[in-house]
Amino acid sequence: MDFESLFTQICHDLGKNGDVKEISTRFSTCTTDARRVSFVLALDPVRDCLQGPLSLAKREISTPCKSHELSTSHRVEGNNYYQKKLNWKAICSYNRSLLVGEGEALALAYANRSAVFHDTADWLHSLRDIQLAFDHGYPKNLEYKLRERQGNCWLELGHVHQAFTSFSLAKDLLEKTTTNVQQHKDKLISIISKIGKLGDVNNIGVTESMSNEAAASSIERQVIKQRTTAPELNRDSNARLPAASTSIELTDSVDRGRCLVATEDIQIGTTVIVEKALASILLEEFKESHCHHCLHWTPGPVPCHQCSQIDAIPETRTLSYLQVGFCSTLCRDEAWASYHSSECGLTDSLHRTNVGKNGLLALRTILKVGRQRIIDAHQHDEFLPAGEVYDSSDYGGTIHRLVGNSSQRSVADLFRRTVMAVYLTSFIQPYDEILAAAALRLIQSYPCNAHEISHLAVPLPGSLSSGSHFHSLQKIRLCEIAAAAMPVLSLINHSCNPNVVRVCYGDVIVVRAIRRITRGEEILDNYGYHYATHEKKERQLKLSQQYYFRCNCQPCTEDWPLYEDTLKLVNQSDMSDAINKDISDYTACSYPDVPLQQLEESARLFVGYLNALESDASIHLPVQEYSMAQEVLKHCWALSATLSPHLAVVVEVTVSKKINKTPFDGTDEYPTHSLLANYLCPEMNLN
Repeated sequence: MDFESLFTQICHDLGKNGDVKEISTRFSTCTTDARRVSFVLALDPVRDCLQGPLSLAKREISTPCKSHELSTSHRVEGNNYYQKKLNWKAICSYNRSLLVGEGEALALAYANRSAVFHDTADWLHSLRDIQLAFDHGYPKNLEYKLRERQGNCWLELGHVHQAFTSFSLAKDLLEKTTTNVQQHKDKLISIISKIGKLGDVNNIGVTESMSNEAAASSIERQVIKQRTTAPELNRDSNARLPAASTSIELTDSVDRGRCLVATEDIQIGTTVIVEKALASILLEEFKESHCHHCLHWTPGPVPCHQCSQIDAIPETRTLSYLQVGFCSTLCRDEAWASYHSSECGLTDSLHRTNVGKNGLLALRTILKVGRQRIIDAHQHDEFLPAGEVYDSSDYGGTIHRLVGNSSQRSVADLFRRTVMAVYLTSFIQPYDEILAAAALRLIQSYPCNAHEISHLAVPLPGSLSSGSHFHSLQKIRLCEIAAAAMPVLSLINHSCNPNVVRVCYGDVIVVRAIRRITRGEEILDNYGYHYATHEKKERQLKLSQQYYFRCNCQPCTEDWPLYEDTLKLVNQSDMSDAINKDISDYTACSYPDVPLQQLEESARLFVGYLNALESDASIHLPVQEYSMAQEVLKHCWALSATLSPHLAVVVEVTVSKKINKTPFDGTDEYPTHSLLANYLCPEMNLN
């Protein structure tokens, strides 16, 4: 049951007895989250309304959600696509087959998907799926096919010993077959030929001489190593602030509260923070393309052992998959140990609540943290003692202490959030006041403190097989794929002209300087309202409504104009022409042809332009050329972080889906990752 309907029913039932005014008055006297939760749970209409959806969720958990028939149907569909060389459609069908399959159906789907990866030269994913097919009981009479494919992959990767072992196993299996089929005879001749071409494997270095089993166990780690990793901090880690470098420190200000300031001059491009999310939640529309746990894009998800929600949509007579997929068995097992064992089977029910990102992120946070750590957090002081370490993984010392602005919220707003907290936590542990109070605290603080995880993407029209997969970099846009709790980033205050930018690497966010920062200057992020794209009146209103403060940054006090009204360089035509030419050259590059090295070179080029503009005393900001150079620099960094040859294809599957904004979301948005809309925005006339 969606939360909006539930809350409406509760309010209706409370109003039938004419008790609304009295209840509101009594609720307003509750000064803590714990008291608010106790008060709400003592209301009979609340408990009565919760019974229906909670009973339904309990039945769904106990109902088997794997289907051999449906898994087979999707696998056959994938086979048809594969025969037509529609590789990505084949993978999507095999993915769905895996998500609802078990036993031999699972093994066959892994095996078939490995063939697509093999044909597209994705050797590591093919090897991973071959091993998973064996692990799930792949039929012995077909094993020779996978062994030959396995040998091909090892050979392409340069592991001759492993290739020899796999080909030899395929040869032995074919020699033992009792069927006298010409196809088997031809295959045997082919495999013997491959073995012969390997020569004397004993003469190859011993470094390749690990067992096939040992080599296979490291495949997933090799896949993970291929990802672009987050850059290291520019200096040693800050002892009090481990996610940050010693170039910044945490301090307290009378007018700014806790904030981060520079301990030295910081140059453009410097990495000052590298933080892993304490908790994160993947948006529903990206569940087929990204890992449920680490948030990285994955071409071939690994399903949860147990859950795979299948929900019929009456008006379309189709099936909606609210599946849980992981990039690897490593992430699957880590998620299970951390939080997924508690939410397994509830994916459908939780998404049907339509509580928005804040609510789901709050629930995920308390699942990861656990009841005991929540209890321990309440026993500590509200403020961080002098000298205490502000560690991103420490719930009690970080997220638990974030401001929720309870005193500035209306009674109606607090009552609504309290009911939501009780509702969400009841799916895990009905009427648990400790969990509900913790969730309520987060539901209040996350609208001001949670962050989006964004990846660059190419929204493509039409079918998966239409058009070229090469696109100019100007077409690449930013997509929010997840929401995350980032304790250190939550310490950064806002400016309509920030001096840092965030770049996402899965569930890790890197903060880099986008302007020169002098010693003693505050580190400033942007909360989604930039002077170049939003009028001052709108910025002030939105920031006041969502974040409860009035912005007094330079663009606000000096009334800086929007981008289109900003002056251009008039006395620096040579520099202006050079910047515009290099922007044009950059945006004309085709993706995924552009190599990482070229992106790094482009980033250095535009860092140079920004330094030159800031160093010239005759140039008074803002100017359009400076804004454009900043945007291209951010684009370079973001594209480097999410560089993938399959990026354009993946987005066809994901962003084309309708994204519903629930009523509760309202202004509860997250600080946006980009400064100007979607980086290279059309208003900048970069064509």
